[in-house]
Amino acid sequence: MPLVRIKSLPFAQDVNVPRVLNLLSHALAEANEIELRHVMATWDYMTPHHYAHGGKHVETQPEFSHPILVHLFAPNFNTEEQIAAMLELIASTLSEQLPVDKRNVFINYSPAYSDGVYDEGHVVEWDM
Repeated sequence: MPLVRIKSLPFAQDVNVPRVLNLLSHALAEANEIELRHVMATWDYMTPHHYAHGGKHVETQPEFSHPILVHLFAPNFNTEEQIAAMLELIASTLSEQLPVDKRNVFINYSPAYSDGVYDEGHVVEWDM
């Protein structure tokens, strides 16, 4: 059930966002040994000049400033090592596919709890 929400400024050059989301989804499914249908990923562009980093705003996504913002929601049964591995995988995949340095990706994680997720028509309970 990982859900990855990505926000960035628009890129100055062409970026195939659907391809990046597809590669990221496949990588997460494979690494977590889950079916691809359980992985969700979204991408939203911020309005140019509506993102300040270090007090500066820019029009397009820089390689080394204004980090791409990523939020990972994943079940709380994952270990710290599994969460860290997902964070590294997301950062690596994005930096390999985008004109952005890996150090310019900011990711935070929020746990999803059993009985705290509604999916596929019902409240989901983790089978532990």
